[in-house]
Amino acid sequence: MPIKSTTFESATDIRYEIQVETSEDKPRFSGVLVLSFFGHYRPGHLGAPDGEFMRGIMQAALGVWRPAGLILDFRRLDYVWGDEMEEVLGCRGEIRAPYAVVLGDRCGPAITTLVRQFHPGIASETELDHIFDDMEEAWRYVHQQA
Repeated sequence: MPIKSTTFESATDIRYEIQVETSEDKPRFSGVLVLSFFGHYRPGHLGAPDGEFMRGIMQAALGVWRPAGLILDFRRLDYVWGDEMEEVLGCRGEIRAPYAVVLGDRCGPAITTLVRQFHPGIASETELDHIFDDMEEAWRYVHQQA
């Protein structure tokens, strides 16, 4: 049977950066983890590998660092549609830690459309308590929840 070497990154153009809040006076697992995703999330069903990659990286990061809170930073993510993003956003309670999502212009409108399926009365995604267009607000929110 032929096999070839591969990496997680070979399945997608999405890239990520992990930052962990550190402090001399806090134990290892009491900080906030910031997980930034950037790049182009392919539209529709073509984006399924992108969403699965993002969800897998998020689960691995939460498992390794076990943070008190999580911030998902999507400010540099190009996203127009794709159902797998529902699970990345925790629309059905998939994320157990206190968390916030920070959006940018390149993904905000599409994420509004997506989260309206779960919250039909909202006019904008930032009406939800945990979704922001400002990183400082997201930090305050997660620290209050953690």
